[in-house]
Amino acid sequence: MNNEKYNVKESIRNQKKCWEDGSPDFAPRDGICWNCQQQIYSPIERKHPVTGNIYYTGITTEDAKKLVTGCPHCNRTYCG
Repeated sequence: MNNEKYNVKESIRNQKKCWEDGSPDFAPRDGICWNCQQQIYSPIERKHPVTGNIYYTGITTEDAKKLVTGCPHCNRTYCG
């Protein structure tokens, strides 16, 4: 896994710029999900229950440049 894709401070700055450009501010300002209490801009290693394959959830610094509407870890929506 490439940790260089994740940077909490930079991701928060990117999301703030997205809001300043007119997008709604759905994502938590500090990046901590109000539902699962995990940092949405940090990767969490997961193991697929059927295949056993390892995968990661989290919003990369690049993806934080776009509108964030939910938690990548618990899948809770931030809309409405």
